[in-house]
Amino acid sequence: MDDLATKPAAARASDLRIETLEVIRLKLPYRHEVSFKSVSESSGQYVILRLLASDGSAGMAEAVARPQQSGDDAVTIAHMLKSYFEPLLIGADPLAHEAILGRLDRVKFCRTEKALIDMALWDLKGVLLGQPVWRLLGGARPSPIPLTWVAHGNSTEAMIEEACRMAHERGYKASKLKVWKRSEEDLRMVRAVRQSLGDKTVIYVDGNGSYSETQARTLLGRLAELDIAFIEEPCKFNDPARQAALARDLPIALLGDQSCTTIPDVLQLIKLQAVGAVSVKPKRTGITNSLKIIALCEAAGIPVVIGTDSESRIGAQARFHLRAGIPSLAPWPSETHFFDKLADDCFAGEFLVQGGEALPGDAPGFGAVLDSAKVERYAF
Repeated sequence: MDDLATKPAAARASDLRIETLEVIRLKLPYRHEVSFKSVSESSGQYVILRLLASDGSAGMAEAVARPQQSGDDAVTIAHMLKSYFEPLLIGADPLAHEAILGRLDRVKFCRTEKALIDMALWDLKGVLLGQPVWRLLGGARPSPIPLTWVAHGNSTEAMIEEACRMAHERGYKASKLKVWKRSEEDLRMVRAVRQSLGDKTVIYVDGNGSYSETQARTLLGRLAELDIAFIEEPCKFNDPARQAALARDLPIALLGDQSCTTIPDVLQLIKLQAVGAVSVKPKRTGITNSLKIIALCEAAGIPVVIGTDSESRIGAQARFHLRAGIPSLAPWPSETHFFDKLADDCFAGEFLVQGGEALPGDAPGFGAVLDSAKVERYAF
């Protein structure tokens, strides 16, 4: 048997190299104004990253840029990718994925940029190997993925109307409701949606840190009678031990989101029993680190939800592949829905969404292609 250490480098690595890093900034219109906790907007900034290999193959990834939430806009992300990360990527073997991720750590922070590169590498790997990413992740033939509609509204009535309409008209299988009134009004909203959608729909709520611990105990605990699956980030915690105490007191599992931004964060909260479920968002952990978080949760026996990153159809494809490739993510719906809040995007290709369910498809990589005419229209 040949000793690998004595083989020439060409025999141990692919002949391919990353030759070009292309960054596209887009401003995409929404169907209607969307109200988040920190901002209301009628369009969103997006960054598209394309990694081009020496044989002409390309891998692509997308991230929203909302500075009110993350502190960086599309211009900032594009600058970091071109100025700091491009020199670390040019000439690298695109199949040497972990080695490339190790190089990226020479630049501190930059979570979104690193996640974009990681996702683009997964897409490129699928293209080079002629396989969909869900198969590279070890998945069998995918079953339809149920989708969650996240209602964004600036009034109780608007939230109720939106959640019920999207379930009845578009077939969404689950609904996430924002609770921020910190009063009986929040309970009335959830009760109205439950009555409209019936017992078979998964419903959970997101406090976005709006509640005090006392309010969470006295109000949100009462949602158990409405068969609510999760309470996401009800309070802002500086001490994870206090989060663990609230998790013990509530009859509904706490879904960690903003508190679960890194692998060490998730590990600590699992050890403290401070979360009963975890939201994984590829914008902050890419595919590779998302897999590690999913493995931690699987070992602990707690559910994982693929959270929304305000994705267009391009970003949705990556999330469909991740959800389809990992069996432990079933049966919880994926929050991949924001493409339905966009009036238009730059996606070209086959997009398999119908009746509130999605399939990732069999195209190599994530299966997303850019519409060049749309790029020209929305680029800035």
